[in-house]
Amino acid sequence: MNLKQKYQNAEISTKITMTYTACFILLLMIINAVMYFGVYYALYRPASRSIQYSMKSVKDLMDTLAQNPHDFNPNSIREPLVAGVVLRAIDDNGNILADTDSHYLTNDDFNKTIIENPSILSNEDMEVAAYRDALVYRSKMDYTFEGEHVTLYFFRTITSEKTLLDNLENMLLVLNILGIIFAVAFGNITSKKILKPIKTMTEHAEKIAFGKMDGRIEIPPANDELTELAKTFNEMLDRVQGGINSQQEFVIKASHALLNPATAVLGSTETLKKYGLEEPKIFYEMTDAISDSIISMDRILRNLLFISRVDQNRQKVNKAKLNLAYLIQQAVELKQITAPSYNFQILQNDDAAICGDEDLILQMLEVFLDNAVKYNPDNKKIIVVSKVIGDKINLSISDSGAGIEPEHFDKIFERFFRICAVEDVEGGGLGLTIARWIADSHNIKIEIASELGKGTTFTLIIPAL
Repeated sequence: MNLKQKYQNAEISTKITMTYTACFILLLMIINAVMYFGVYYALYRPASRSIQYSMKSVKDLMDTLAQNPHDFNPNSIREPLVAGVVLRAIDDNGNILADTDSHYLTNDDFNKTIIENPSILSNEDMEVAAYRDALVYRSKMDYTFEGEHVTLYFFRTITSEKTLLDNLENMLLVLNILGIIFAVAFGNITSKKILKPIKTMTEHAEKIAFGKMDGRIEIPPANDELTELAKTFNEMLDRVQGGINSQQEFVIKASHALLNPATAVLGSTETLKKYGLEEPKIFYEMTDAISDSIISMDRILRNLLFISRVDQNRQKVNKAKLNLAYLIQQAVELKQITAPSYNFQILQNDDAAICGDEDLILQMLEVFLDNAVKYNPDNKKIIVVSKVIGDKINLSISDSGAGIEPEHFDKIFERFFRICAVEDVEGGGLGLTIARWIADSHNIKIEIASELGKGTTFTLIIPAL
């Protein structure tokens, strides 16, 4: 496994530490390079320029003296030299003809201590020697004066404290090592601190059991990305917990809805066993009760299957052009058969075409008509009105039953929600939930107008084709 793969497979905290350390090392290298080259540039360049200037000045002086050799004065050779530059003139026999500083480094000592590989900032045309604690530049110039060949040597001390430079290099090396150690330690501590909320979330997620998600991530005080992540994680847990609670409540209510007709079937069966053969009246009553209970259970199961398909996005909607007036007439006639004691009145039924699923539209109309029957046990009159208004169809189904409190307008569409205003109302509490889904899938808006003790009107605003 190469370094790149190791980096990719490493923990996030390790990656942060490695990246931080690499950036810190790069920064140290840049700072060291700037300091190193800055110091050496400040030392080498002035020495080099002073020698170059002195060489030019001396050459100009020698050219002038060549025209007037009688004006030569040994002391005049010092005048063109820049302060700190030493000039030494030697003939071919090794005799020193002129020396501005007899105590300065000799040529032999310079040759013995010459540096083979000087700093890259040194002048290529000059030689560098490390004599004792000093660094010394040397440059030479050949000159012929009055027919005699002379070599002029120019010396300039670069720095008299070479030890200082060596100490500076050692100090930078030590500081770099300490800096890298500090970067690794600080990066490791910082990365762990930064990633602590994520680690906490991971540990909390590992401890979460189904239905036991009461704990939440502590929100960090800083308003950063990790704070948003912690908030999002808590919100996700709230939604999951809400889904689990809803699922558990759904199971409880579904079981309760099925328990009532199942209990009725069991009770009717026991009564039938005891008295059915001897009392024909009881026999027919109990078989009717069993039949009604089975029909109720069948309806609840069908509704549960419908809700299950909706939750899994498997409920199909096959839309086509439909005659709404015909569907309303058909739904009312079917309901009149199952509720013969009720008086259904269609006061207006405008001819109108819609786009929808015929089976689902009939199922939705049946839900609202059935709801009007169940909550209107005394005044058994139900009014249906369908009017075309612009590009909409307003279909209203009105009863004069118990009515609905305004705070329950939204709740009645929740699963298994039941209004307790009327006792012994049959049904599983899923009808309006299914009706609402069908309405939404057909872009149908539902409006409710109700008054306690005076009845309820459901108005469906249906887009006309």
